[in-house]
Order: sequence, then C-alpha cells, then structure tokens
Amino acid sequence: MAADFADTTLITYPVPEERIDLISKVLLPAGISCQRRTAELTVAILQLVASRRGIAALPNWGIKNYVDHDYVIARRIGANGLWSDLFISAREADASLTYLQDFVTTSRDQCFATLEGVIPLE
Repeated sequence: MAADFADTTLITYPVPEERIDLISKVLLPAGISCQRRTAELTVAILQLVASRRGIAALPNWGIKNYVDHDYVIARRIGANGLWSDLFISAREADASLTYLQDFVTTSRDQCFATLEGVIPLE
C-alpha cells in the first residue's frame, strides 16, 4: 500500500516523476512522498534493492528470474497490483514495412507466450 513507501528510498530510472506510475497513481493520490534515487540499468536498481538501499517498483516479468533465485523479494502494489499499458507506435508510412510487421508479430507472440502476467490490450 502507499503508506508502505513512506520513510524509505524509492529507486527508479532517471525519468520525470510524472512518468513513474507508482508515484503518479499510488503515492501522490495518497499524499505520500519519499526520497528518490535513480539508476539507469535494471540490474543496478536490483543491486541497490538487494543491498537494502531502497525499494523499487519494476514489472514482474522483468525481475522474475531475480525473484526466483531469491535475489530480491517481490510484493504486489495494492490489492490488484499496479498495471501499466505498453504501446508501440510507428509512422503511418512505415506501418506496412515487412520487418516492422514481423517485429510486432514476434514481440506479441513471444511476450504473451513467455512473460508471466502480461495480458494483451484488446
């Protein structure tokens, strides 16, 4: 819950706060603020979390291997978890390019077949 993030350091990618769903969708509405530290690489964020220098909110599919090997502990944010939508965009002139269509098809097929908890937007 939002209150669990009070009095801790949140480790994030170096992006503006309004682009971090945990902050914009969970912490700000609850009036919770916390210290923030940034790292550019997921593995660096995980190392900081593993060494107890803070906590992070990362997608389950991105950290599953680290959780499975007890490198870090994962907890759901909120009763139903924190969900974000990912989209792909392309210029209209490029949308019909074979390699781009193949990329989208391969990405979709592989993500939904191999990443736990990923669901398609329909």
